[in-house]
Amino acid sequence: MLANVMITLRKDISSLTLKLNEQERIAESFRYHREIAKPFGKLDDVLSWCKTELRGDWRWRLIEVSTDQRPGIYLFYFDSERDCCAFTLKWE
Repeated sequence: MLANVMITLRKDISSLTLKLNEQERIAESFRYHREIAKPFGKLDDVLSWCKTELRGDWRWRLIEVSTDQRPGIYLFYFDSERDCCAFTLKWE
């Protein structure tokens, strides 16, 4: 099972670093990405699906916090074209 995702900004190169299970990767190292908007409280459904359905390495980051009045914006990163396509079909 995947651990919590932690997002950090590396000051030395001003590049987003995504950290999961102590493995760091810069966002630009992923081949594919998709942005989605989800209402307050619905991100857990997306993350649960990703944990069970995706085969390759993936990460996500928060772009804009959700509220009860507007959805949150999230950016998902994928190594696999298959995973990116499956995610797009399911969540966009």
